[in-house]
Amino acid sequence: MVTLEKQLGEAIYSQINQLADRMVALQQSQRLDISPQYGLNDKKYREYGQQDLYQLAEAMIANNPPQFAGYILWQRSMLRGHSVPDFFTELQLQTEQTVLTGALAAEYHPAISRFLQAAVQALHAPESPVQSFIPATPFRELVEQYLKTLLAGDRAEAAEIITRAVDTQCSIRDIYLQVFKPSLYEVGRLWQTGQITVAHEHFFSAATQLIMSELYPRIHQHAAKNGRVAVAACVSGELHEIGLRMSADLLELEGWGTCYLGANMPALSVIEMIREKKARLLILSMCLPINGPALREMISIVRKQMANDVKIIIGGYSISSDPIYAAAFGADAVALGAGDAPEIAVRLLGR
Repeated sequence: MVTLEKQLGEAIYSQINQLADRMVALQQSQRLDISPQYGLNDKKYREYGQQDLYQLAEAMIANNPPQFAGYILWQRSMLRGHSVPDFFTELQLQTEQTVLTGALAAEYHPAISRFLQAAVQALHAPESPVQSFIPATPFRELVEQYLKTLLAGDRAEAAEIITRAVDTQCSIRDIYLQVFKPSLYEVGRLWQTGQITVAHEHFFSAATQLIMSELYPRIHQHAAKNGRVAVAACVSGELHEIGLRMSADLLELEGWGTCYLGANMPALSVIEMIREKKARLLILSMCLPINGPALREMISIVRKQMANDVKIIIGGYSISSDPIYAAAFGADAVALGAGDAPEIAVRLLGR
């Protein structure tokens, strides 16, 4: 059934560049006197406007107002961490309301108001601080040591820390789920709140992937193969691949053969690999809602060409953080974290 909200989401997608341009023109006319103080030139306004519209369209398609409100709260926190005052976030919502109601059919106006007002109400609700992801577990000291070392730029020492931990006390599964995962989330929080730069965040992610590569021979050497194969890929346009790689490696620990394709994969190439490897399982990752259309397209093409021969698991930050949004894609299962893939595989396909 195609709902009014889904039609609205698709209407936003069909005009997203024109809508963003209108938002830029309106915002700059309203705030021309102070925008340069915060680096909010036409390019930045357009970037934020497009992101908002992508997020709104995806929330509309899932008919999920809290999804968009949650994004707006994240955006306010991010802008605040980079010294942009809070009123810019509400200004953005006002601009969207004006532009969308001016450009789209009147039948859509109540839904537009419902979603945008939910976001405004969330902005006015009592705030919850952005909590640290460093766990209160026996792994806390190791996580803190790893974070401190890599954020200082010492990749070699960070690798030594992990190697010593695996040699003396930790399983690779624990390293992935109890050290890498929370530390990567914590680095994201530090960037969001303006405590580190995007360069620090990228270095941390790249270094962690390299250290995972150094651990991989241990996985391959000790895992007893069960004869089953899974293909793992990020959808077209999606560049965040660490979580997907963790899922693939943890499946290998359980005996699966995995064909890890990495970031930004076109649907037809993924299907070719499924057929070549005779895979029974496909794991798809999507971190950013901007890639929601690509995930829907990928699932649709796989269903049409592979029927029920392959089971589909989806995951990634946007998927795992919102079950309503995740359910809207129609996959066979949703992985809330990288460690869930082996158990879900058993549930879908048996032992």
